Amino acid sequence: MKNRRGMAVAAAFLAAAALTVGFFLPDLAGRAADQKLSVQAETFAIGKVPSAADARLVDMLKLAATYENELYLDHGAVSDEVDIRISAADIINRLSEYGMMDKIECEDFSLSPFIAVKGKDQSVPSTGVQMGIIWKCYVSDPQAGIDLELLIDDRSGKMLSFGFNRYGENPGAEEEYRNEEEISKEIQEDLQEKSAGLQTLCEEYYGFRHTDTEYHTEGPSCFARIFFEDENGENITLDLERDQYGTVYTWNRTL
Repeated sequence: MKNRRGMAVAAAFLAAAALTVGFFLPDLAGRAADQKLSVQAETFAIGKVPSAADARLVDMLKLAATYENELYLDHGAVSDEVDIRISAADIINRLSEYGMMDKIECEDFSLSPFIAVKGKDQSVPSTGVQMGIIWKCYVSDPQAGIDLELLIDDRSGKMLSFGFNRYGENPGAEEEYRNEEEISKEIQEDLQEKSAGLQTLCEEYYGFRHTDTEYHTEGPSCFARIFFEDENGENITLDLERDQYGTVYTWNRTL
């Protein structure tokens, strides 16, 4: 599991970088610095601060899948809570429409904007630090037995990843009466069906072009690796991963 808790030195660099490159609004940067930092930040030159803040959606998708630390904020730079609630409702409807999960009913979203950071040494910008503002949206529907977490791009309002968990069942007991061949067949059929739905979603929602799909098994997890090209011909790989029991699914994330 990725370590997504920002350290103080990472936070210091982020606040300085935000102030330098205009990453988000000045008052937002000030509040983030006041609330999150306990050390004095050093200011870096704009040419040495790589940022995904103004990047294309494909870059934000890659950042969402690989970021290592989070610095939570009071609000986003481009989107506010109303915008993200609208985006989240649209995403949930799409996931249901394309067969990823049952339709869920929930108006009470938990929303948290944060800076996602990727880089080995976040105190030294020359090491290739990348960052961008993302919203984390958590939804729970006890009637449907689903917990859902979405990551949504602050700038575009587009879904970057999701993870959902089905609960209320005892899949382990059921698996005792099925052999490995039956389980493997069920998993493959499930992934083929759901990945086909996500392929269509990505083509219509992101405007990507599907190029290939591969299926893999690693330990207790199985995943469909779906390959796309964006409008500029750049490759993007998105994974749909599930556990053996089909109770946990993630898209563009790691279980």
